[in-house]
Amino acid sequence: MRYNEYNSGEFRSRGRNRFIASRIISDPTASSIAIVAAILVLAIITCAFFGLFADISLPAWVGNEKQPSGHLTPDPSKNYPYATKTEKTQFLASTGGKNLNGINLNSDYAILVKLSDMSTIGYKNADEAIYPASMTKIMTVITALDFIEDLDDVYTITKRVLNTVPYNASNASLSIYFENGDDKVSVRDLLYGIAYRSGADSVLCLIDYFGLTLEGFVELMNNKAKEIGLKNTRFGGAIGMDAEKNQTTCRDMAAIMAYAMENPVARELFSGGKHSLDFIDGYSYYHSTLDNLLGNMFTSADIVLGNDYTLLAAKSGLETNAGYCLASYIRNDKTGELFVLVTAHADRSENVPRAQNPIHDMVKIFDSLEP
Repeated sequence: MRYNEYNSGEFRSRGRNRFIASRIISDPTASSIAIVAAILVLAIITCAFFGLFADISLPAWVGNEKQPSGHLTPDPSKNYPYATKTEKTQFLASTGGKNLNGINLNSDYAILVKLSDMSTIGYKNADEAIYPASMTKIMTVITALDFIEDLDDVYTITKRVLNTVPYNASNASLSIYFENGDDKVSVRDLLYGIAYRSGADSVLCLIDYFGLTLEGFVELMNNKAKEIGLKNTRFGGAIGMDAEKNQTTCRDMAAIMAYAMENPVARELFSGGKHSLDFIDGYSYYHSTLDNLLGNMFTSADIVLGNDYTLLAAKSGLETNAGYCLASYIRNDKTGELFVLVTAHADRSENVPRAQNPIHDMVKIFDSLEP
């Protein structure tokens, strides 16, 4: 038996039997016919596949969900009463401040910013890339507010959208609400579902309300990042899962939070303001984003920072690659000065009390700044 050989990338034998492909390639006419035939067969198979499985949709969180197409752009003739209106032009914090690497923090990344002049008070790896986890939803909210005309407008929930929620994502119990025979929800409640319960279902329903694909909405988020002046932020999704490959830095995330706190609706959504949700009531003991978040961290707003500071609003995040994350809006009660603190990638192992890390780091950072 003779050995086989490779010839111009084609596998062939020296014996009598040769691959049909060898003869086709050597004959230009036959080769052209074969290519056309292959394209036709592929087209037929593709059409047949979509004809049989047109109702099967892929998860929206990876950007392939079958949703209404559309590209949302501001319409000067419309009134967008909830869009952020501010006289501030600078949201990216300056460099400098105290290096926090000497403090025993659970978080690998952190930044504390004074909002009056966007100066950095303390930092730890503030310009290195991080996964923001569900802190992403701060940008989701402020982007959506740019295009909402009426918070009381009604959205009709569909099974098509609910079926695209990732099984391991946090949700606002919209599926239970829907299964109980209710399919109407206000835009306001969808926003609270995003802020209060970090609901991926609320995010996808809100995108569907706009008539957008996930990719279309994410494009708006990235446009918003450029508007704010961010240099190191790129969103691949609106939910905040590691798989979306969202990337930012603590400095950029602080700018996003600072911008959001200029919007009274966003500030209310992430604060201790009470709000009743039909699809939440009965499944939770909390009625505000801040109380819910602190309850999950086994503490409360009145003890988290002692007597000198008050935690006014916050959004947490938790994913495998991101670790525990927290973006906070804080007031010095003695001076009235306002701060944004962002911590990221806190240890989520069993060796550290789960979900308490960001709060512990918050206290350590502020304590370290005392004279």
